[in-house]
Amino acid sequence: MGQVNLRKVAKGKNCSVCGADDGTIVLAHLRLGFNSGVGIKPPDHHAMYACFSCHSYIDGEGRGDYKIMLGGYLRQIDKWTEEGVITWAK
Repeated sequence: MGQVNLRKVAKGKNCSVCGADDGTIVLAHLRLGFNSGVGIKPPDHHAMYACFSCHSYIDGEGRGDYKIMLGGYLRQIDKWTEEGVITWAK
């Protein structure tokens, strides 16, 4: 499939956290200390599709809510696999 711009692909998708399809979906980066810093955004593959509400939560009061973050990220990996964005060796 070649390289995919995950930020552009997020438009029109469902939120990986709550499932919303409300027109606010963006690629929400997961900041976990080892993958980001001041002025340094995590790589796009350390992210998931998120609606405005879920993105605000994981960037704000929910920072550190690893159950929400991991659940959304695992659903995101499944979506990218189904869409052919990522493939797995057999």
